[in-house]
Amino acid sequence: MGQPFFLSLFFACLAAAQPIRYISFMTSSSCKSIAAVFWVLSLALGSVAANGQATPAPSFENVSERAAAALKANQFEEAVRLYRQAVTIRPGWSEGWGYLAATLYSLNRYPEALDAYKRTTILTPKNGPSWAYLGLCEYELRAYPHAFDHLFKGEQLGLGSDRDLTANVKYHLALLWTTAGQFDHGLLEMQWFPEQNLGSQDIFEALGLSVLRRPWFPYEVPTDKLAMILTAGEASFAESVHKPEEARKLYEKLASDYPKEQDVHYAYGKFLSNLDIDAALKEYEKEIELTPSHVSARIEVAFLCLKMGKMDKALSFAQEAARIEPRNPAAHNLAGRALMELNRTQEAIPELVLATRLAPQNSGFHLNLARAYQKGGDKALATKEIATFNELESKKAPPPTQPPSQ
Repeated sequence: MGQPFFLSLFFACLAAAQPIRYISFMTSSSCKSIAAVFWVLSLALGSVAANGQATPAPSFENVSERAAAALKANQFEEAVRLYRQAVTIRPGWSEGWGYLAATLYSLNRYPEALDAYKRTTILTPKNGPSWAYLGLCEYELRAYPHAFDHLFKGEQLGLGSDRDLTANVKYHLALLWTTAGQFDHGLLEMQWFPEQNLGSQDIFEALGLSVLRRPWFPYEVPTDKLAMILTAGEASFAESVHKPEEARKLYEKLASDYPKEQDVHYAYGKFLSNLDIDAALKEYEKEIELTPSHVSARIEVAFLCLKMGKMDKALSFAQEAARIEPRNPAAHNLAGRALMELNRTQEAIPELVLATRLAPQNSGFHLNLARAYQKGGDKALATKEIATFNELESKKAPPPTQPPSQ
């Protein structure tokens, strides 16, 4: 009596599917329809015992308990199967989606884990770790702009007390900043590791890539450049953990071993800037000689000269930087400051105005412009810029969140 019923079910399901005249011309959607038919039929047939009596489907409680037991026993494939079954029974079970996603991630099954983490972010949109792991899956799949978005969001929402996850997020965010050419942001993200006294070859490599301004992923580092990158990273790490003598020796070794490599002298100069200004200037000038278009080195020279009261030299280097890179706000800001110190206020104001337009969120630029207006006798505009400065300071705007484009 059971067989006619299931034959009727089978033909009823077939009738619901799209009609197919020739199997060889099946469309993708038609195949999915037929597959769905057989899946429904197999479920129905599987629920019938040998005596023809229906066997009750396993309860959610039973399946979820078995899934948890499989996971505890490190039977990951079985845990995946059971958690899939459990979330099919109860699609809104966020904890189950989380366990399914985490198990798939541990098995390096990133496309499937990504889909599961997407579901967890829908069910628990304020959960930082869910967004972070979604970003880590996307990173592994080289969907870098999406990975940046979701890693950043996870970090902003909070990662809790999971130190390993925090390390993972910061490391990958740093690489994404660096490969997007935002080296200072990459270095800032990496500072967490020296603060935690966490050093390893991977950490030194990521630090070195930021310090030497190489927009590479680790898998892109040429074999003959790895030692240089690691030395730079070790030097930066030593600097960050307040071991200046060790850092200096490493930077000296870097400059000695790789004197013709771009950004080596720039990195050494940045380290020396707070220790020995004259020595720093020499390193920056070596960098400019080696790389005539180096804007950042010129900006650093201009800043140090401004600090030393060498206004003509500061102005010269700032203006050179602005000529090479006209939309660099720091170059225009430094040029404006030097001009103001040289009592060329009316020339300074356009430079400072341009700096604020190029970087409107930089409160310091607005303060410099306010001083120039005040010095030039325009109190109304000075007051307006002071108000902008105070507003920006009160907001304390977070770091930029623009995803890098790869």
